[in-house]
Parts: sequence; C-alpha cells; structure tokens
Amino acid sequence: MAEGYAQASGRLGVALVTSGPGATHALTATASANSDSIPVVVITGQVSTSLFGCGPLQDSSGGGVVDVVEVFRSATKLSAAVADVHQLPVMLRRALRAATASVPGAVHLNVPVNVLTDETAAPPKQAKVAAIPRTHLPPGIVTTIADALSQVQHPVVLAGLGAKLSGAGAALTELAERTGALVATTIKGKGVFPEDHALSVGCIGPFGGTPKAHATVLSERVDFLLVLGSSMGELATLGWDQRLVANRRVCQIDLNPLHIGRTLPVDIPAVADVRAAVEDLVTCLPERVLTPCVNTSWVERRTDCSMLSGSTVVRLLSEICPDDVLLYVDNGNCLGWVGEQYVARLSGSIYCSLNTGCIGYATPAAIGGKFAKPGRPVVALTGDAAFAMTGMDIHTAVEYELPITWVVLNNGGNGMVSCIQNMLFERSSGAMYDNTIDFATIARGLRVSSSTVTSADEFTIALKTALIAGKPHLIDAWVDPCEVPWGLRARADRLRGLDSGLRAEQQVR
Repeated sequence: MAEGYAQASGRLGVALVTSGPGATHALTATASANSDSIPVVVITGQVSTSLFGCGPLQDSSGGGVVDVVEVFRSATKLSAAVADVHQLPVMLRRALRAATASVPGAVHLNVPVNVLTDETAAPPKQAKVAAIPRTHLPPGIVTTIADALSQVQHPVVLAGLGAKLSGAGAALTELAERTGALVATTIKGKGVFPEDHALSVGCIGPFGGTPKAHATVLSERVDFLLVLGSSMGELATLGWDQRLVANRRVCQIDLNPLHIGRTLPVDIPAVADVRAAVEDLVTCLPERVLTPCVNTSWVERRTDCSMLSGSTVVRLLSEICPDDVLLYVDNGNCLGWVGEQYVARLSGSIYCSLNTGCIGYATPAAIGGKFAKPGRPVVALTGDAAFAMTGMDIHTAVEYELPITWVVLNNGGNGMVSCIQNMLFERSSGAMYDNTIDFATIARGLRVSSSTVTSADEFTIALKTALIAGKPHLIDAWVDPCEVPWGLRARADRLRGLDSGLRAEQQVR
C-alpha cells in the first residue's frame, strides 16, 4: 500500500510494522520499491535494547535470531537502528534524504520500544528535507544529442521507468513530434507516451511486448536509438539482444550513473534527470508539423474464442475505463495482456512492480493509490494466484469506504507458469489448481460487492457498473487458461536459448 501510494502521489510512502514477522513480511515489498526507485520508508519495531539476547517475544536484533537491520541492508538504500531517542531527528532526516534523493528508493529504520517510549526535555527538531533540484545536461551534451537527432533518418526512442518517474511525458511527446522518432516503452515505462499517438509502437520486452515494437527497435533501418530512463536490464533489452546497439548510434540518458552502459555499449552517455534533459533537447530542435491521427496499429489483435480470454478483458478495460484511471497491474499473464491490449494515455497512469518478479502487488497497491488520489478512478488487475496471496487486503478498502475495482483473471492457477512449462517442456506440472477458487464469494464474505463473469458482454456490464458504484467491487473473470501473451512466447524462446547455451558450455567443459 505504501508503494502504491508513493507511485500515485510522487510523495513519500511510509509503512509501520511490528518487530519480527512484521519486518520479515515487509521485506519483499521493500525490495521491490527500492529496485523501482519508489520513495518508501519502512519503520520496524524492536524489543527493548535491555532485552537483546534474552529471548523476548519477536526479538529481531541478531545474536541467534534474525537481525532485521542486516536483512534489510541489501534491499534498501539505507538500513539502520535507532539506539537513543536523541538520535531520532538525525536518523529521520538521513532516512528521508536517502528515500527522496535524486535517485529515490526504499529505506529502513529499526526502532526499539524503549526509544519510542523514552522522553526528552527538549522536543526534537522537525525532520524537514529540502527538495532536490532537477539535474540538467551540460549544454555541450545537449547540442551533441540534438545535432544527432536532426541529422539521422530513422530515430527511435526507448522510454523506461525513469522517464515516467521524472514526469517526462509531455516533453517526450514534443520531442517525438519534432524529430519524427518512433517511440517504444518498456512495460514499466508504459504510459509515459500516449499510445494512441501516430508515433507509438507499443511496448518491448517479454512481459507485454508487441511484435511491432520488437520489429521497430531491432530494425536495421534504425540509425539512432535514444534510451530514456531505462536501466537496460534483461527485460528492457530483450535478453541483452546485441541488435539493439548494432550499426547505429546509441544515446542513453539516466539519472543513475550506474545504469549507463551497464549491459550494452552506448556512444553518448548522459547523466541527468530525464524530464529536464528532454525539455532541454526540445529547445534545440526545430518544430515540425505532424498530422495528428489515432494509432493503435501496435495492438496485438486476437480472435476471441467461445471462452472469455484475458486479452479481451484487458481490451475492454482499455475501452471502458476513464482516461484518468489509475491502473495497478500485477505480475503474471495480466501484465502481458496490458502491454499488448491496453492503450495508455497521458491523462491516465499505469503502475506495476516488476523487478523482484513477485505476485500479489496490485491488490494492496491500489488501496494506497486511492488514498493518494481520492478523486481518480482506481482499478487493480490481478491473477487468481496473485489475489490468493494478498486478497484479504480488500477488507481495508471496506473499512475506509474506498471505491476501488479489482478485476481478477481467474484461469484456475498459475497460468503464466503453466504456459512457460508447456512451451519449454510440452507439459505442465503442479502449476494449476485442481480446485478453482470462487473469488466472488470470498469478496462478499469480506463485505465487498462482486460479480462473476464468463463472457465479454457480462464483463462489460460488470465493469461499467463497478466504476459508478461508489464502493469497493470485485469482478471474478473466468478466462481461458491456454491463451499465451505474445511477449511470453518470446520469453520462452529466450529461456530455450539460455538453456541451450548453458548445455553447450557444460559439454565443452
């Protein structure tokens, strides 16, 4: 929830959890927020310092038990313990600075109970932290990039999460229109560029990638690739595909210098805030007259079968949801369908949490998003296995009377896992349930109104009803378990290649 709040608001998300299991349960979400540069502070409780090592309940101070400060250290920008009440102002300022720095992320403070209950004669100073100004490119680098964009014939922009976090959408649209560059995004960057724009080619990557986007960024015609705010990891580079950088000039702009050229070589490395850099570039480029047109040619069209499909559900979400919707998408096949079928607009927002690859994110994150933007419609798209992990959190929305719509793609188990197993091994083992779950009934037990749908018409009616109901609502959409997103097929091909390479290497050894 704290992560979802921070994503939607752009402000700090804070989670307070108890010692022991409260801390360890929070670890995965904290690591996920940190890997996606989401500003979150996690404050964990701790037993009294006088009881360390004495065997108190939920001791997590180390010395024979889990040491939560050490556990969080590798998953955060900062993990520290507060030993004295007088340290609180200093440690809070340090934590807030780390979480909201130019490259934001998650931090952790562990506070023993005696520190929380201690008294001090003078109240601590407020832990205010001044905002950090945007980092601009040096004028010479701006001119170099602008000249390169002006001289090439077939430029392509690849925009990632960093572009979206910096709020570069409007500037990126103007840059594309002035240069005629086609624009692809990573799945985490989806939404930073309007996908109904004439220059959009959709998403790349194994989760949500489209054939048109892949063909575009890998085309031999491309003579300049401008990478904006992508760390260029496995998913953003199509498995470190060398064709992304072959026979073309490559410029990578990122606020984090550790992301520059870390996996593939770049010709023009540039460290700066993406929005500031793009705005500076726009001022150096001549205006072009671009005839506006609505473009959804990148959408992977699918022929509906007799059974409701995940792709149809997402296509209908795209058509029916208001333009300013906040859409939280869980990991799994649902993320693939969003990449293929959902047409993102600048007025809306799409959020996911991909780096750690865990499921269960979207259900609680949407609640945080509604707290952040109470006037915006909020929808969470999740799978049945993901909802089985965190679904009870919808009761929080009931307690606070939050009108959120959850759409559960119910395909009878871990559909993405089953699809990959079938593609790699021609059989699926243990991924699907023998007994499917009735999520509509579970929702009603938690005092959330719900509906079960098995057709496109039923889903259309249910979604329109939920969006105007003014209360929490869950749609249990029973979908085809055999439908495979296009990007997931590319992922399976990549895994086959990795497996073949490893076997060949082993044989040589």
